[in-house]
Amino acid sequence: MNEMNRSELSKLVKYGWLFLIAGLVINYIYRLVFHSTPIEKIIIGSDMEGYFQYLVHFFIRDWSTFDQMRWTIPYSEGKTLSVFTCGVAILWLPFFLTAHFISIFFGLDTGGYANMYYGFMLVAGIVYTYIGLVFMYKFLREFFEHKVSIITTALFFLATNVFFYSVLLGAGMAHVYSFSMIAIYIYFTHQFFKDSTKKRLILLGVPFALAVLIRPTNIISGLFFFLYGVSSIDTFKERLVFWIKNYWAIVGLFIIGVIVFIPQMAYWHYVTGKFLVYSYQEYGFPNWNAPKFGIVLFGKYNGWLTYTPIVIFGLVGLFILLWKKQMNSLAISLVLLIGIYVNASWWVPTFSAAVGQRAMIDFLPVLAVPLGYAIKQIYGMSRQMKFAFGFVVLIFIFYNIQFGFRYDSWMWWGSPMNWDKFWTTLKF
Repeated sequence: MNEMNRSELSKLVKYGWLFLIAGLVINYIYRLVFHSTPIEKIIIGSDMEGYFQYLVHFFIRDWSTFDQMRWTIPYSEGKTLSVFTCGVAILWLPFFLTAHFISIFFGLDTGGYANMYYGFMLVAGIVYTYIGLVFMYKFLREFFEHKVSIITTALFFLATNVFFYSVLLGAGMAHVYSFSMIAIYIYFTHQFFKDSTKKRLILLGVPFALAVLIRPTNIISGLFFFLYGVSSIDTFKERLVFWIKNYWAIVGLFIIGVIVFIPQMAYWHYVTGKFLVYSYQEYGFPNWNAPKFGIVLFGKYNGWLTYTPIVIFGLVGLFILLWKKQMNSLAISLVLLIGIYVNASWWVPTFSAAVGQRAMIDFLPVLAVPLGYAIKQIYGMSRQMKFAFGFVVLIFIFYNIQFGFRYDSWMWWGSPMNWDKFWTTLKF
């Protein structure tokens, strides 16, 4: 890995501040101009509060109340169990403590449930999104020129629901944190296979373990690592020999995972007496034998291709790469196929009142190279074709941002879906 010089670091920090400021301004416009939504909606209720309450109970409230947290499900007599893991809370930790110390210094509400804390969780969502995009760009630069890499990276932000779940009202959900961790993990996976050192194993292992802790289904992305470079039976045999010779890396990755999971296992053991628990209890995957692929991919509520059509370009690029047996396309395909299958088997394959198929945000980083490849091919076309594709891409960007700004969960889910409602959402 090339060491980052001071000039590059300074540039990244400068652009990071600009990204953060722009994100906060966009969020302000969304909440107070379009919807009159208080900032507490970023955290209060549903999954968001499920992550946030770990920090409140650990740093502010009595530890003895960990088995009595509010956003939980009944577990046994007198106890409750959080269905949510603490991965997001771990990533929020520096932002939460900053908000807490500022609140103490200025004599503000220090109970945890106050605007200062909510605001810093929004900042966290924007910051981690930026970090994920930076590592996605760095990964793309291993294969493509600057222009293709920067356009591809920008499209993952502007033309997918990463936009909503980072700067609008979704920064409290888990998805952009998974996106960020998996983008880092993928970048360092590529570096690991250039030079298989312990340092690089740690640099890929920690974000991968955090991604799995954030959402356990992210373990699927581990195939990207274990099948890296596999494109045929012969290359599979070569990779198998590599892992036999480098078994220390598998052992090391397991140890990293155990260490990262210690806080979660400690909580589970405190509440249940067990170190490993399926926290969703009766909720789960009842559709293993009849997965709802149509709903996940094309559904009128949150279909992946319906609401994030830019990924069609990425999938076309992936098909071409598969045919050419290039750029780790087999591992990418398996990650996406299994990810789609798992999501289609979930008890609510629409993932409730979501903006698009939110569960696929986690796997978007593996689609970076296929989308970059598609963009590169478009660049090689005639001027007229580039203009036509560019126009389509601009429509996809407008579609994504407009839907994000107009989205209202009560209107969207409170009555049956119809196309009139769909077009109303997209009007100026």
